[in-house]
This record gives sequence, C-alpha cells and structure tokens, in this order.
Amino acid sequence: MARDSLPLLPSLWHGLAWSIRAGSQGGGISRPRLFWRTLSANVTQSKAMRRWMAVVFELHSRGVVQDLPGEYLRAVRPYVHRGTGTSARVVQLIDHIDWLETAFQPSAFEQVATGRPLVLAELPAPRGCEYMRLQLQRAPPQSPEGELLLTLTLQRTADVQHKPQPVDAAVLCFSRFRVNGLGCLAIGGVRGQRHPVLRLSPAEINQALSGWKPAVLMVQVAQELARHWGLRLIGLDPDSHPLQGWIYQWKQRHRDAALQIYRSYDALWKHFEAKQGPPGWMILPLSSDDQLEATALSPEMRARQTQRADYWLRIRNLLRLQLRHRLRSGRETRLSRVTESMEPDTQPSDDMFDDSPARASGRVLETGPGSLL
Repeated sequence: MARDSLPLLPSLWHGLAWSIRAGSQGGGISRPRLFWRTLSANVTQSKAMRRWMAVVFELHSRGVVQDLPGEYLRAVRPYVHRGTGTSARVVQLIDHIDWLETAFQPSAFEQVATGRPLVLAELPAPRGCEYMRLQLQRAPPQSPEGELLLTLTLQRTADVQHKPQPVDAAVLCFSRFRVNGLGCLAIGGVRGQRHPVLRLSPAEINQALSGWKPAVLMVQVAQELARHWGLRLIGLDPDSHPLQGWIYQWKQRHRDAALQIYRSYDALWKHFEAKQGPPGWMILPLSSDDQLEATALSPEMRARQTQRADYWLRIRNLLRLQLRHRLRSGRETRLSRVTESMEPDTQPSDDMFDDSPARASGRVLETGPGSLL
C-alpha cells in the first residue's frame, strides 16, 4: 500500500474543530464552553491529548469506536467527579477501553462496540409486559457519568398499549478504571425514568420488581458484575458532584438540584452501608445481606420480605448463569489483557479497600413502594 493512501492521525486542531461543530453540545455543556475546554486542554495537556487522539484513532480504524470526534471529546467534557483533571481523565478512558476489549466474549464485545444493547438477562415479565431485560450498552459520548449503561428495560404488550415502546425503568452508569492501583467498577450515576412520555407508573414498577426499588436493585446487579469481573465496587461521593462546586452555587435552581442529588445518593450509599474511600468515592460491599433474612416483627411484613427475598434470589441465580455466556470472568480478563501488564492488580491495598463482607442487614429488604432517587 502506498504511503499516501495510509490514513493520517488527526491533529489536536481537528479536535478543536470537532468541539465547535453543531451537535457537539450536551451533557451539561454548551458548544462555546466545550471549545474553550478543548483549547485549554490542547495547550496545557497536549501530551495527554495527543495520546488519547492516537488511541481513539487506532480504535476507530479497527471498528471498535464508531464516532471518532465524540469519543475524543470525552476527555475534555466535564466528568461527574469534579476533582478529575484532563490527564487523569485520559488515563481513566484508556484504562476503561483497554479493559472493555477483554471483559466480554467476542460476540458480545462486537455487539457492545457497535452500539447495540447487550441483553445480560431476560427477567420474568410482569403482567401486561412483553419483556423485562437487564441490558448493557455504550453510553453516549455526552454522558458525564461513565462509559457503560446498565439499564432495566420493559415493554408493554400490544394489548395494553398501542404501538408499545421500550421504557428504561432504571439506569446505572459506570466505568472501569484503576484507583490506588486496583481495578474498580466506578458507579457515576443511578437514575430512574427520564423520558417525559414513555413512563411506567410507580404501581407498575412495584409490581414488576416485587417491591424492590429500582435504584437498590440496580446496585445489587452492579455488585454481581463487580464480583464476576473481579473488581472493587465504588460509587460517587455526592460531595464530589460538579453541582457542589462553588461556581454552581450562585443560582437557586443549581443549589436545589445539588441538594436533591446529594440526598438521593447519600440515602442510597447509606442503604448499602458504604464507607468513605479514596477522595471523591464511596466503597460499596460486594455482597449485601446474602441471607436476605426477614427481620420484621409483623407477619405481614415478614411475608413481604420473604417474597422480595425469593424474587432477588431467582434474579441473582439467573443473572449468574447468563453472565458466563456473555462476559469473561475476572481471571480471563487479566489473562487476555493486551496493552496493560499481564500481572494482576497486586499493588498493596490499604484499609480503604478492605472489602470484608459487609451486610446491610434487613434494611436491604425494606424496599416497598416509593422512589429512592
């Protein structure tokens, strides 16, 4: 092949042009501000940005990345952890994309890489629904909370709704990167329904999940994913959310949103008895009350707890069975790592990552009607 026909690596100025084009805004940032952040990163962190450009260009040439400009701009968009600088963000993104290629079975990786949802498990569909699924897919480039989306998706039957459409009842956004030298599944966001029209009522969700709150169930599933991949599980400390920064405290609507986000995540992490970890992160246990014991005093409450416990045990067993066919285990991931060291994560861990089994006692079962987030 002639040298002139070889594709050329885009320069950092290409990235600057990408940041100002139509459609680049989103994720809480405007086009002018994205342009300024890109310009600042290209000038002050040029080495890191050139490295990231080379990585995404190589992935794009192999078909792993579809949207080259969008993936490049991930490094300069605001991240949900406001203490993350540009260089640190580049390291996280490279760490994540390197792990991504080894964390899935070949067919499953191809499906995720091309932007199609990967069904992790087909859950028992509730009455009036055609299906209920746990799915995994790439997050859009504008997502500030992580690079992968774990969704709980339902679709009503045609008898119940005319031209039914899939509805995301809950979404958990996460990434995989190293913190203190240890591979972590980092939860950047847990949210409920956001579509203004395609929604399920609280009664429908309560019936579909046998009383489990969607946010709690999604974190439970994240625990199973972290165990399968051999990763530590951490979640964003609400104090480190961007809206907690002083620049957003001037407007009342930003203060109200920051307070709501803080209360939601604080309640969720307390529910799982998370403890303070590395700066900006909370450490979550990999198991939460596996016995699922009914601890309520009244017979009615014990019956509801038992029902919820049985439901989760069925879901957990089904999920563990399906994960073997779609995802590689933690040991397989380490052995197939290409661009990182072949050695496992053996850097000495401190007390912040002591993951001795912590139980959330009976409170995990206190998941009746209502919304935690």
